[in-house]
Amino acid sequence: IPVLRGRAFTPADNETTAPVALVNEAFVKRFFKSDENPLDQHFGLDMPELAGTFRIVGVVRDAKFAGWGLDKPARPMFYVPLAQNVDYQNPLMKKLEFRSHFIGGILLVTNMSPGALEAQLTRLLADLDPNLTINSVRTMQQQIALSFDQERAVASLAGLFGIVALILAAVGLYGVTAYSVAQRTNEIGIRMALGADRPKVIQLVLRGAFKRVLIGLLLGLPLAVGAGRLISAQLYGISSWDPPALSVATISLAICSFFAAIIPASRAASISPMNALRME
Repeated sequence: IPVLRGRAFTPADNETTAPVALVNEAFVKRFFKSDENPLDQHFGLDMPELAGTFRIVGVVRDAKFAGWGLDKPARPMFYVPLAQNVDYQNPLMKKLEFRSHFIGGILLVTNMSPGALEAQLTRLLADLDPNLTINSVRTMQQQIALSFDQERAVASLAGLFGIVALILAAVGLYGVTAYSVAQRTNEIGIRMALGADRPKVIQLVLRGAFKRVLIGLLLGLPLAVGAGRLISAQLYGISSWDPPALSVATISLAICSFFAAIIPASRAASISPMNALRME
């Protein structure tokens, strides 16, 4: 996390020095005035006797954590060195301080592959303490991807429903167009007898099919934007107005509609005028 003001922790921040802390931007906005410098200010936890426990030595950029909701604004946070201990007299605070020194994860900056790194880390931790174990080694990209598993599952499910809806729309358009061609067989035969060629017949059928598609788009796009507003409140990173996504959906529907309508259109254009005139 980048340090915006002040300094980061140093080896001098240990058990022999006064407790220090880094705070995030949300912390500064919440507890300090806009023209107030937070550096070298003191703060503590909820109890009055703890008001001046920590001295602020730096301000870091806001960061979001999966357990707190990635779709919500960053919370006020402060970070303290693992090497420092606060001697609390309150039993509850003493217990919280003790638990805060358990290491749940280690971030390493290295060029090694995760497989090679895991073997070296296992040997290193075993030398330090045989009781230390490694549950998993992941890259930062894998860790971030893991935080979005639920959102990815919802997006995949929504995409599947979208594909099913597109197939149903294509099948429905094919059925309606085929029925329309069957009803207009005599008309098509008369047009061909009067000189209409195959491309004009296909154009006639496609024009009727795409009129239905256009009506569907005029009704569906406003509904899609409205649904986007509801979804954006539930899913992280979803915008209620997304022109690229709407454009892709419109183009995909147009392509599927073309292939769904071209089959009955080609069949209509291949009918013999004499056979078409005999049909009722």
